[in-house]
Amino acid sequence: MELTKKSAVKTSRAKRSKKEFYKYVIFMGLLLALAIAALKTFEYYYFAYKLRTDIYIALVAVIFLGLGIYLGIRFGKKQNPVNTPLRSVSLPKEMELSAREAEVLKLITAGLTNQEIADKLYLSLNTIKSHTNSIYSKLGVKRRTQAIETAKQLQIVP
Repeated sequence: MELTKKSAVKTSRAKRSKKEFYKYVIFMGLLLALAIAALKTFEYYYFAYKLRTDIYIALVAVIFLGLGIYLGIRFGKKQNPVNTPLRSVSLPKEMELSAREAEVLKLITAGLTNQEIADKLYLSLNTIKSHTNSIYSKLGVKRRTQAIETAKQLQIVP
């Protein structure tokens, strides 16, 4: 019986000392958090007093620039549709595009205007217009958006 009393006393002391230890750890943690908050507040007011507003604006701009670059790289388009090769699909003879028409269609799909396509291919604007009209007639469409949609459905362009 004497042995059980001693072990009970030891366990109660252990429980009490654990509780005291946890209280001490929590108290010290709160004290350190309060000290850090006080130091950070002092640091903020010191730098807010010393630095001008345009420096803060520049810092925010640099942070958002870095964030924009990161997100652009991370979530940007993986492939450029202009550089992807055309797929070979068996089309009816009247719908087959010439090599230059296929190239123009690929650039139209990339979102370029007629003038930009002409500059890129070193052709005149009228030549590009005749190629686009030929593409429209071969695909049986009347507008650029319809041509792009039809070309994607026929898997002429990716």
